[in-house]
Amino acid sequence: MGTGVTQQGKAPDVTRTIPTTGMRGGLGRTLLTAFLILAIVPLGLIGSYALQQNRKNLRLEVERKLQTLVTLKGEELHLWFENLHTSFRLALSLSEAQSLATSEAARRAWWADLTTQMPSLRGVEMMDQTGQTVWTLGACSQMIDDQSLSMMISSAMSATPFNSSDNSSDRLSEEMTFSIFYPESNADEALVAMALPYETETYIFCMAAERLWNVIGSHCEGVGASSRTFLVHDDCLWARQGICTEPAEDSIIGEHLASDFYVNHADVTVVGAYYPMPALKAGILVEQNQAEIMASSDRMAATFIALVLAGAIATTTISAIVIRQITRPVIQLTESAVAMAEGDLDQSVAVTSRDEIGILTYVFNEMAAELKSLYEDLEAKVAERTQELQRANYQIQRRALHFQASQEVSQAITSIRDPELLLSRVAELIRDHFVYASVAVYLVEPGGGEIRRRALSPMAEEWPERCYAGDGTIVDRAVRHRESQVITEALAGEDEIPWHQRLRCQVAVPFRMSVISRFPDLRQEERVLGAMAVSSTGRERIQEDEITVLKILANQVAIALENAEAYERERQAAEQLEEAEAFKSRFLANMSHELREPLNTIIGFSRLMIKGIDGELNSQQLLDLEQIYNDSKHLLFLINDILAISQIQAGLMELKLQPVNLHEVVSGVMPTASALVRGKEIELEQEIADDLPMLRVDPGRFRQIIVHLFTNAAKFTEEGKITLRAWYPGGEPDRVYISVSDTGIGIPPEDRDRIFVRFEKGQDPQAIQMAERRRPGAGLGLALSKEFVEMHGGQIWVESEVGKGSTFTFSVPCYRASDSEMD
Repeated sequence: MGTGVTQQGKAPDVTRTIPTTGMRGGLGRTLLTAFLILAIVPLGLIGSYALQQNRKNLRLEVERKLQTLVTLKGEELHLWFENLHTSFRLALSLSEAQSLATSEAARRAWWADLTTQMPSLRGVEMMDQTGQTVWTLGACSQMIDDQSLSMMISSAMSATPFNSSDNSSDRLSEEMTFSIFYPESNADEALVAMALPYETETYIFCMAAERLWNVIGSHCEGVGASSRTFLVHDDCLWARQGICTEPAEDSIIGEHLASDFYVNHADVTVVGAYYPMPALKAGILVEQNQAEIMASSDRMAATFIALVLAGAIATTTISAIVIRQITRPVIQLTESAVAMAEGDLDQSVAVTSRDEIGILTYVFNEMAAELKSLYEDLEAKVAERTQELQRANYQIQRRALHFQASQEVSQAITSIRDPELLLSRVAELIRDHFVYASVAVYLVEPGGGEIRRRALSPMAEEWPERCYAGDGTIVDRAVRHRESQVITEALAGEDEIPWHQRLRCQVAVPFRMSVISRFPDLRQEERVLGAMAVSSTGRERIQEDEITVLKILANQVAIALENAEAYERERQAAEQLEEAEAFKSRFLANMSHELREPLNTIIGFSRLMIKGIDGELNSQQLLDLEQIYNDSKHLLFLINDILAISQIQAGLMELKLQPVNLHEVVSGVMPTASALVRGKEIELEQEIADDLPMLRVDPGRFRQIIVHLFTNAAKFTEEGKITLRAWYPGGEPDRVYISVSDTGIGIPPEDRDRIFVRFEKGQDPQAIQMAERRRPGAGLGLALSKEFVEMHGGQIWVESEVGKGSTFTFSVPCYRASDSEMD
């Protein structure tokens, strides 16, 4: 029948008036006819259930019967083999093996006895260790070697040793190998050969297999004509015909008693029962054709189907007219309703009558149109709300992760003082909470030319160990521009990379720190300590709100680094202060009197002896006394420097500031400088402006500064010149600049900060060698000069080039008229 359903792009416009009903009772007659039809269904269900139960009970009965039969056959066959094994063992144990091996008469007598007890025995053969036949009785060898015989089964059987008081029974093995040979001409002449090891020999017994055929017959009595019995061994089904057949794939052959329906090796559905015999490494399988078993059930089913069909034909004939009137519109409504349930709301059914079905069709069309309109609006709203909810949930989850990361980073900041450990911990936390591929942390090295990686989680090759200013890397750009940098790129090899990991995004966020500069005036400056770089692979780039969180974390890390450095500086300062205080106390207590007074005595008396007051000296004595005098003066100079350092550390040194003429000070220092360069080809020069103002300095300390600078220049200069310059640039601040330049070996960059530290010296090998040739210093001259310069409110610095020389420059304040009132 045709359905008559129309599917259009949109519901047609119809007049929204409900038609009046025509003939009443049509729907009632239709329902009555339907009830008549439904009466056939319970009958069919009841009959079907009865047939199924009948077939099920029949199957269970046949399976139980076959299990019982196969169990009896298996036990019978197993008992037969055990009896043979026991009989042969008994015969061997009661005989004397030595007499059987040597006496033909003994063998004949033993054979006659054995055949009387076992008429089915056809022969016996004894073999030695090499497999050679020693003697034979009967026709065992001829029967086995017969070309018409083919081996059917060969297996080994485990059995319990024969229990006898005779010690010879203990020499029998518990393993018996049996073989079944099948002749092609006559199945009744099959042969069973059993091999029993005895001491070093093996005895082979050959018997007729009629007992075996009693177990394996063509069919089973009391089961059915289609039943068959097989002996199962080495994945072969052996029947009486002696043909090996492979079992079916779904066979029930296994390690336990089993029965079931399956398709056998001949593609026939059968019910089978299997009985395993582990001792024989074989089993018994009985099969019966399913068609034979289910024949009675099939006849019952055919009769019942015939009755149901007759009733169905009669009912169909009676209700044909009613079905034609009511089925078509009902089918149309049903198919339209199914289509709407599947999501196709664009449905309309033609109204062909004015009865109840027609009214139902009209109302259905109205409901379909309204439902379509409501569904479209609802679907749009649900999709919109779902997207908003997903975005909100996504943002909430991300913010929760960000908050957790910020909290843990804050905890790490407050608990970890070691900068290296802090950066490693921060990198791990950010990678774990933000699920990045890798996180690297870089710090700017002193000088700003190199940016070195300090932490990486996990180890990845995409982040270099070092970045350099101007190399164009994302880390360099973040440090130079002091802003976050983002790189997004598509990964090559889209076929090999999963679709959700084809976009790589890298972000570098600088560590910015606001500091207050001390020079030349107090003002706030921004300093970049380094950068944090992250890498992510996914479907989209790193979002702006995520970058904002990274900036906040970077600021926290910058503060933590600054705090860690400040903590380290304070700790070192405290340790240095404690050491200085201890040193000062010991030095001031011990060296002020005990060292200076003896040295002054040595210097005084050696000077008198050099002048000849105590008598005339020869040349060698005079040289020795001059060495003593010079070394004592040097030692006194060092002691004075150490005392000055101690006084500065203790805050006991006070400068006596007064107007000083630089020309006068230089004139007084030049003789000392000349003595320092005596014996060297060094020229001393002065370049002092004539219009220099007066200096406001302590004359003694100012002179020490110049002497120390001349001493340092003379120590590391072998030839050339040493020049003292002084100039006044004018303006504010009011300072005079003085420099001492030499043409010596120069100072390596790594030693330029070290030379101004107390008791520290440059590590250049050439400088150390030159200092050792003369008199080595204690590392106090430049440090003390720096202290004196800074006490005057000035600064000192060095400019040097290795191999060309060095220039030490310092500044001191000028004397002004207002200073006299302060003094």
